[in-house]
Amino acid sequence: MPASSYPWIVLAALAGASGVGCGAYAAHGLGFIASPEAREAARLSLQSATQYQLLHALALLGVGLWAAMRPGGRWLLAAGLLFLAGILLFSGLIYLQTFTGFAGLRRFVPWGGMSFILGWLALGAAAVRTVP
Repeated sequence: MPASSYPWIVLAALAGASGVGCGAYAAHGLGFIASPEAREAARLSLQSATQYQLLHALALLGVGLWAAMRPGGRWLLAAGLLFLAGILLFSGLIYLQTFTGFAGLRRFVPWGGMSFILGWLALGAAAVRTVP
């Protein structure tokens, strides 16, 4: 397996494991939030962040497996980096706000969503570039 595929597979594993943990906490935790309405809002927000993280953990795994089978060039690298940026900006910033109450970076959450979209487009471009 080429060395270029290992980082993506490791990142996919870390994103998957932490996503499952955050999902479990969203379902069974959040007792530190006193208000039932605020707790429910936080739970829904965490569920959304977790779903996107887990979906894109699989996308990172796909990037790693593709890189192992045949190099995908710059577009595959861009796709992986954009998926990672999306996880950090979208899911990560939602986690940050929920667990700490710090909302100063909340305005960057949509950038994470845009990173996910661009990541999928870059993955498509990688596919088009590898067609003989």
